[in-house]
Parts: sequence; C-alpha cells; structure tokens
Amino acid sequence: MNTSNTTTTHTTSIDNIYVWDNFFNEETYNDLVAKSEFVPWKFCEVVSESGQGTERFLTWNIFEEGAVHFDPMGIMPMIDQQCRDKIHEKIPHAKIFDMKRLRFNGNMKGEGYQMYPHADIFSDQETIWTIVIYLQGDGGTTIYEHKGGPALTTVEFKPNRAVMFPSRCWHNAISPTSNYFRTSLGAVYMFDS
Repeated sequence: MNTSNTTTTHTTSIDNIYVWDNFFNEETYNDLVAKSEFVPWKFCEVVSESGQGTERFLTWNIFEEGAVHFDPMGIMPMIDQQCRDKIHEKIPHAKIFDMKRLRFNGNMKGEGYQMYPHADIFSDQETIWTIVIYLQGDGGTTIYEHKGGPALTTVEFKPNRAVMFPSRCWHNAISPTSNYFRTSLGAVYMFDS
C-alpha cells in the first residue's frame, strides 16, 4: 500500500483510490434505486469532525460490526457479493475478511447541508477500506491528502459509479447542486491486499 505515516497524519496516495463505472449489474442497480425510495431515513445533525461546522444528512444503517440493524428488503447479501467481486476485480489477491458496515447515505441541496471532511476510522489500520456507491442525484466525493490537507482528487457523481479508498483517508460528500437529494451506499470492508 502506498501510504506514508507521520506521527499524527496519514497521507493518501492516488494509487490507493479505485473507481468503477457500472459497479452493480443493471438488475441490482435498478432494484436498489427502486428500494431506496422506501428507505426509513434517520435525520442526523452532528458537529463536523474537522471542526468546520454542523453537518446535516440522512442515513439508514443496514449493518455494522457483525449485526444487521435493519434490512427488511433483504438487500445486504446481493450488495455484499457484488462488492466482494469488485474488490477482487481491482485487487485480485485481496483476502477479504468481512464487511464492517453497510448504510444508505442521503445528502440534500441547499444552505446548511454542506458535508465536511471526515475519516471513517481513526487508526493506523491499513486493512479497512470504504466503498461509496452512487445511486441517484449529483455531487461527488473529494478525497484529501491528509486531515486539513489539500484535495487529492474528486470523483464526480455518476449513477452506479463507485469509489474505493482506505477508510482512514479524509473525504467528504459534495452536496447535490442540480438535484434536491443525493443517495449513495457506503460499504466498509476489512481485507489484506
């Protein structure tokens, strides 16, 4: 893995960022978009981890740390299998241990709905990776070199596009500008590459 470590900052390399178009097969993608219309969203308002302000977003936690929270539509198995297949497509020798988290995320257009940089984990662990899968809307995901650092890249929103990066990378969702609402899936996996 091409990341370097300092005492308090993890630096991200562009070589550790993977992008797919047409992440899910067409049937799975269409099914997830249809089912996303029935998501029992939970509104969240939290102080940003980067100290820049308050974030407001919607989420629906399906699975976390070995426990299914709420999956009445039974979507987790199909998502899990296709995510594993896609990880192996980019990193053929990856030894996947398990899924750590799966959730829907929703971002809204307008004043007060900006998302600030955050990391999905705060440790030196290099085996935890995040996959963000775009479903509907617009925006994108910006990934930073390190906490408080410059933007390394922005992966523009395209339906059924996905981006994968080490979970300790600082990143943020870009709020939609053309659509009122943006939906994505966030999956976190533990694997050795």
